[in-house]
Amino acid sequence: MEKLRDAHLCPHCSKLCCYVCIRRWLTEQRSHCPHCRASLHLHELVNCRWVEDVTHQLDTLQAAGSHARHDENERDRLGCTIHEEKLSVYCWSCRKTICHQCALWGGTHSGHTFKPLEEVYEQHANQVKDEVSQLRRRLMELFSLIQEVEHNVEFVRTAKDERVREIRNAVELMIARLDSQLKNKLVTLMGQKNSLTQETEQLESLLQEVELQLYSRTRSELIAHSGEILRMIHQIRKKPVSSFATVTVPADFNSEIVPGYDTGTFVMQQFTQLQHKADPVYSPPLQINGLCWRLKVYPDGNGVVRGHYLSVFLELTAGLPDPSKYEYRVEMVHQGTRNASKNIVREFASDFEIGECWGYNRFFRIDLLASEGYLNTENDTLILKFQVRAPTFFQRCRDQQWYINQLLNIQSQQAAQINELKEVTIP
Repeated sequence: MEKLRDAHLCPHCSKLCCYVCIRRWLTEQRSHCPHCRASLHLHELVNCRWVEDVTHQLDTLQAAGSHARHDENERDRLGCTIHEEKLSVYCWSCRKTICHQCALWGGTHSGHTFKPLEEVYEQHANQVKDEVSQLRRRLMELFSLIQEVEHNVEFVRTAKDERVREIRNAVELMIARLDSQLKNKLVTLMGQKNSLTQETEQLESLLQEVELQLYSRTRSELIAHSGEILRMIHQIRKKPVSSFATVTVPADFNSEIVPGYDTGTFVMQQFTQLQHKADPVYSPPLQINGLCWRLKVYPDGNGVVRGHYLSVFLELTAGLPDPSKYEYRVEMVHQGTRNASKNIVREFASDFEIGECWGYNRFFRIDLLASEGYLNTENDTLILKFQVRAPTFFQRCRDQQWYINQLLNIQSQQAAQINELKEVTIP
């Protein structure tokens, strides 16, 4: 192989060439490969870093071969240590190189099989050369595999960058749609605000006019114009304030990435009696795409916090066999005023497996439940709400697909049972 400098490869015919040479060809001649004539541009060339390693390995092997031949020639020149003759015969029986006198009259090799040294040398040299050739091919194959892995690495990185670009474009479009939703909401709100602002400006102008009439006119003038002033005031008051009632614009924005929460409510009746039992109580199940959730509540606390804190946990009782992360919220309703801002809300995200609980051992102090307005002392009830969702629509669709497969399996089993019952004959 000729030595290549900064070797690059044509992606069409896989021919190697120096980068400087191919760059000169593509820029000064034509934009095609000089070997296969396929259209080619500089940015399409594949950088073959492994060629330099291959060249170095070949040079090392050639140098080693030259040294070996030099050593062999040096040994040949030394000759036989007994007769000081050139080593020219190979004793096949002794596996040893000897001179012709040792073979004919030495006595120690009597009756042995001899072969010309050159013939034996050629056989061994050819065998070694064949093995070296196999090693070189193996080395080339390994470097080729390395190149394939490098191409695979580049392909994977490019694919990842492409997904990132797609996601960014999709998110930008989602943000644009959110901006559009915001614009529509603000248009409605600004219309309401402008209407109210105009009315307040008219009212302020009238008040200034009336105050001017009240304090600048004489008594007789005020009496004479009081009817006109009252008519102006009555004209304004004739329009009820209720006509300016604004419509509340909801502060909700549709997310195309994160699904909404599914909600369950747990009303604990006779809470005081439940505290005395000190056993955990469970909410009605919340079914979501085949997943079954429920609250596990310790009214008198769990473990080391027993008697001091209300303990609340969320439990997954049925679902996918593999653990998955879900976001959840636990909310204790303030029953004193029904003011949602006073509700106690805890939210988190955890990896759930079937039968596993996650939540809060110290959710709220038991001695403050009644005084803070969360425990209704009249009917002895405590209200908890819990919400669960998959963190992405992708995971939610995965859960739905799993549930669909479960239903299809059940349907298939039931159909098979029906067919078996149909085949049963009554004697």
